[in-house]
This record gives sequence, C-alpha cells and structure tokens, in this order.
Amino acid sequence: MSPPQQQQQPVPPVAPSQTQARPSAAVGDEYPLLVAIDFGTTFSGVAYSFKSNGDVIEMTSWPQQANLYGKVPTVSAYSKENDRMHSWGYAAKAAMLTPAGRNLDLLQKFKLFLDNDLAPYLPPLPRTINPQNAISDYLRAIHTYAIGEIIKNTAGGMVFDQSHIQYCLTVPAMWTDAAKGVMRQTAIQAGLIQPNDPAHRLLLVSEPEAAAMYCERKCEQFNLRHGDRFMICDAGGGTVDLIVFQVDYSSGTRHLIEVTRGSGASCGSGFLDENFSMLVRQKLQRYDLQPKAWAQIMEEFVFMHKPQFDGDDDSFISMPSSVGNLVDLDMRLEDGLLAISAQEMREIVFDPVVNQVLGLIDGQLVQAQQCSAIFLVGGFGSSPYLHKRVQQEFEARVPLIRYPPRPDLAVVRGAVYHGLTYKPIQARVARRWYGVDTTRPYRAGDPVEKKYMQDGKYRVRDGFSVFVRPGQSIGVDECISKKYITHKYPEPLSSPLYVYNGEDQPEFVDSPGVQKLCDFTIPLPHMPGAAPGTPVIFTLRMYFGLTELRAEAEFQNGEVISTLCQF
Repeated sequence: MSPPQQQQQPVPPVAPSQTQARPSAAVGDEYPLLVAIDFGTTFSGVAYSFKSNGDVIEMTSWPQQANLYGKVPTVSAYSKENDRMHSWGYAAKAAMLTPAGRNLDLLQKFKLFLDNDLAPYLPPLPRTINPQNAISDYLRAIHTYAIGEIIKNTAGGMVFDQSHIQYCLTVPAMWTDAAKGVMRQTAIQAGLIQPNDPAHRLLLVSEPEAAAMYCERKCEQFNLRHGDRFMICDAGGGTVDLIVFQVDYSSGTRHLIEVTRGSGASCGSGFLDENFSMLVRQKLQRYDLQPKAWAQIMEEFVFMHKPQFDGDDDSFISMPSSVGNLVDLDMRLEDGLLAISAQEMREIVFDPVVNQVLGLIDGQLVQAQQCSAIFLVGGFGSSPYLHKRVQQEFEARVPLIRYPPRPDLAVVRGAVYHGLTYKPIQARVARRWYGVDTTRPYRAGDPVEKKYMQDGKYRVRDGFSVFVRPGQSIGVDECISKKYITHKYPEPLSSPLYVYNGEDQPEFVDSPGVQKLCDFTIPLPHMPGAAPGTPVIFTLRMYFGLTELRAEAEFQNGEVISTLCQF
C-alpha cells in the first residue's frame, strides 16, 4: 500500500504480537452429508459419511474399472477437435486404445502444474486447455459420478439437494497458499460449491494431516501414548509430504499437535513410472512399438510389478503381441517375457526416487529429535521396497515403522474424519514468514527513497510487519493480532499479505525474496460525522492455524468484518 499515507501505521504502544483464542462453535451442522475427495496426481479417491451415523464409506467401484484397486486414475481424454473432455479415469484410458483414440489427447499428472517448483519445467497442455480447467473438468466428472453412486446406494434411493453437502478436499502440505486458493476456485468452477457459500462448506485439509487423522484412530493399536510423536510419510503418485505429530491427552481427550515444519517434494511413484519407461524403451529401442503396446507395458508395471517389487526378485514383463514371438537372449527376452533384474529395478527405477524419500524422513527426524513411529501411507507408501529401505535406514532411531491397513485409502478416509471433527489438529507449525506492509520510524541506513516526513518525524514506508515466523507453533483457533491506523477513510482497507521463505526476517516488503501472497480487502464501517481522511484505529486479526488463511478487522465501534485471502 503506497504512497505512504495509504499504509497502515502501528498504534503504539502495542506488543509485537498478541494471541487470543477464538470461541469454538459447531461448524457444518447444516450439511447432513460429508463428501471427501482425495484429488491425487496419478489416482484419486472418494469417501463419504452421513453425519447422522458417522460411518465412513469409501467408493471403490469406478466406470470401466478392470482391476480391484480402490481409486481411479487421475487422467482425462480430450477431443482434439474442440478441447472438450471426452472421458475420464479408466474410461479415458480405455478410449485411447480404440480407433477413436487417434482423435483424443490423454492428459495426465496435470495436478503437478500447481507445484510452483515443477510447473516451469512441465510440457504445456494441448492447445487451449489450461491446468485450472483440466482440474475443474476432472473434479466435476468425479463429483457427478460420486453423487450418483451415493444416491443409488442409499437406502430408499434417498433424494437430497446438493446444497446439503459439505466437502473436504485434500491438498499437498508442500503447496503454497496461492495453490490452495486455486484449488478452492477450481472447486467453485467445477460446481461443487457456489462463490457465495460459507467458507466452511469446502474444507481444505493437507494430505499428511488427513492421513494423521486416519492413523490417530489406530493409537491404541500401536500403543501410542500421551507425549509420543509419530511421523506421517504420505507418499503418493506425485508428491511425498511429511509431518511429525505429537499425541496429546492434556485436555482429557486425544488431540494431535504438529511439532515439525512439514516438508515435501515431488518424488512420488509417478517418477518410478518415468524411470521404468526409460529403462524399457532403451532395451526395446530397436523394435517399433506402437502407443497401444507401450500403454499395455506401463499398465502391467503400474498395477502388478510396482506395488509388488521388494528389491529381491527379478521382474518378468509381458510383451505385446507385436514382439511376443521375438527371442533376444542378450536382452533376456523370450517366451513373450522381458526379464528385468532386481538390481536394474533397484538402481535405475526405484532408488533414485526412494533415496529422496529417505532424505525427507531424515530431515523430519532431525527436527523432531524424538519419534516413536513412522507411518507410510498413500499408494507409494504401501510399496514393500520403500518399507524395506525405510526399515533398514531408520529402525535404530524409530522403534515402529508400519503402513496401516489400506494405506492407499488412508488420506481419503482421514479427510472424512477431519470433516466430521472439523478441528482435530490442535496446533500447526508455520513454514515461512508472513507479514503485512507498514510504516515505522526511520533508522540510520534505511533506504532514502522510502523516507518521508509525518507529524514532524521521519518514517519509512514498505516495512515488513511480522505476523508469523517460520517454526512458530500456532493453535488452530489462535489469532495473531496487531493494531493499526488508517488515514484513508472511507476507502476500504486493502491489506496485502506478504510471504518470505528465507531464514532471517526481511526488513521491507520489497526486500529480495519477499513475495506478495494475496490481498485482504475489508470495507470500513460507516462512522457518522466522520470526514474523509479521518484516522480510523482497528485491530487486524489473522488466523494461520487452519489449512487456509483467514483475516478479520475489529473497529473502535466493536464491529467485526471478516474476509478471505484473495489471490
């Protein structure tokens, strides 16, 4: 906010930051049905619960499904003629194997476009299709199918209005706040919710936190007691997210508290697919295999060899009919099978990815200092080879290393638990600096171009007023507040929120590395008799403990106005 008179000034004397608890309230009771969607990079899942009984039901049957896996591929087929979605999931994969497939493009892993680190290196989507449209089209399709199945499988063919549904959508913990904002917008674009719906009609929950909610139900089974810490390693198709939680019984009931700054990277099992594809293409480079043949080879790897590989046994890949009769003993190709040694699978396919996961786990253990258990969840989390490597690397430091029952569905089931309890995690650990722009007294060495005179004193504009520091523990109901004064009445408050990922506190909002994250726009209340420019004192409160950012301003007349972060 510039020029300087538009910036908020701190009101002295005020402590650098103050916290207070927000009154708890039952949220979401007006929605009798909760639907959770685990939108994954390679596979997605749906689970739901009618709040009247609290039973969690996973959806495990999908159109044109040819296997028993409980999730559906996150793929879409688009017409080359009009860029409209033709089919999705298993049906899209099947369509690509028909003659009509020549007129279709298969979109895969489009969720990765919301990863700021990866997006610049990804090949663009075809023609006019953009990532947000691809995501919203897929969400619309999976949502339409899911609601139809819920109605069909409910006793008496229950009829209900979609406005009676509350949603919980999972997002990677490593995503930026802006990426989470995009997911909320795609949910609106897909028709799950309306723009004017209450914010709590769509809950966003981080994937490892959802998995923690699933594992939290297993505390007695794994003998986790008050004060024990456990790590969630959510290894999916695209991303791997990790956070350490502490079991807390201090209030008389069991809660979880984040104790580490979560970490993550794009090193999921989809990168195993790429490594395997390169390995096999190199072996078969002298043969002209058609796309359908490659699709068959990859399908077998994804559903048979990848989830079963333990690091010890050779793999035998069925060859398409076009090369099924070939014999190449040097390549170990005979009887319609291509043999790949366990050493090749370890060193070329698995280890480059698994080693990244091990590094992430080690980083979390260093932060946590003490950890009683590691739970491997997600599709990649159920890999026998990943489990073996984690066991070998960390069994001396962590007594319990397990994947819970149905680790592939842990996130989507946990997302339902999150929605039913609403605020199961009592505290989270901030990952970065958050602040707003402000003015402050001039100090020697400050940039001259930021210096100005007000009320006979020199001040500087564009100061970085810290709200949250990295590593700071923040309760989910805890607000961080500061008092400010604006001289722009009756213009609305426009308060940009800035973020910084470095270690040391930045001095100014335009310091190197500082980025504008979003805007909080709050209208000023009517003040009878106040002239334009009348100073207005207000308290700005920000809530950083939830998955999404919230802000509200309280004015001198007691009026409180809330807002969402506008990206």
